[in-house]
Amino acid sequence: MSARFVSVLYALGLVGAASLAACDPEKAPLEEGVEREELGTFTTDTGNAITFDVSPPSDAVSALVYCGPYGYDMLATAESITAPDGGSVYDLENPGATAMRVDTHSDILPMLIPVSPDLGLVSGTYGFKVYFDTESPVSATCTGVYRVQAVEAEPTIDLDFVFVGVDGIAPGLNAAEGESTLAAVVEEVGAAWGNAGLSIGTITYADFDGNVDDYTILDGDTELGTLLRTVSGDRRTVTFFFVQEITNNEGVTILGLAGGPPGLAAVGGTSKSGVVVTTASFASDPSEIARIMAHEGGHFLGLFHTTEKDGSQHDPLSDTPQCTTDTSGDGVFATNECEGTGADNLMFWTGANDGMSADQGWVLARSAATY
Repeated sequence: MSARFVSVLYALGLVGAASLAACDPEKAPLEEGVEREELGTFTTDTGNAITFDVSPPSDAVSALVYCGPYGYDMLATAESITAPDGGSVYDLENPGATAMRVDTHSDILPMLIPVSPDLGLVSGTYGFKVYFDTESPVSATCTGVYRVQAVEAEPTIDLDFVFVGVDGIAPGLNAAEGESTLAAVVEEVGAAWGNAGLSIGTITYADFDGNVDDYTILDGDTELGTLLRTVSGDRRTVTFFFVQEITNNEGVTILGLAGGPPGLAAVGGTSKSGVVVTTASFASDPSEIARIMAHEGGHFLGLFHTTEKDGSQHDPLSDTPQCTTDTSGDGVFATNECEGTGADNLMFWTGANDGMSADQGWVLARSAATY
């Protein structure tokens, strides 16, 4: 392993350990149009990595590969992904070299091909190498979820809304009244996604049937992941949990979080199986809730920020402008500094506007959750 590669891993917070074992692949049915393949359980080798092959069905339009769970006390990311022809799909040493992106995640690592029309899914066998920041051997189970349904000209997405004790935030944030209370919000979400050609189908409304007090205010990845694990069934939908507030480990309020990106579309019961939204400002600014939902839902379906807050990364799409100007020099690529270079896009890191591109629509249309 090169010194440069080691420095990249440390910059990502990855430090680690160690032997390889696999199970025979097994397939299990999901909802119509989606197939699952159990790729095996693997243990890290002396390079702190696991390696495995993935051969999507010949009619697959997307492959969602994920490994875990491995807990919240370590991170994992893709070290490399190799195409069937031997070319590079992704290389951690040079992550911007191809139209692919893989983030660093705790507990479960999701990886989606494609996340850009410039690097589509092809027939054949892909080679995956996943790196863990562990100081001792760790085992993780890897799975492939393949969308085999053809892409529709006008894709649709179904939504599940789950209210976690937030009726006191604004009257009507509950299953019985949710459809009328959120009508304007749903319209705005639909308008934003409509800019990418995606329309909203069926919406269900439910009150959370677990211990509401445990999740009304979420603090940290573990509580977020535990709530998302309550999503039941491997359904082609996006589940939105409405909670009072999400905070990080420093107590800062977070407006919304998605499992991923990408989330585990069509897979229930994992820490990446849905989206959580803070509703503390619902009474004063429901439009903000709509923007959060559309933005975080975009992450769940496979979209990344067009430009990250610090300008260090951009999405892999060729038709979304990259902001490279930090006029103030404060290390933050603010909306007013990026006008005309991506700030008007829904997936700009602030999520303040609702523009979307054709390439973003192309990615959304291939998610296992859309149809």
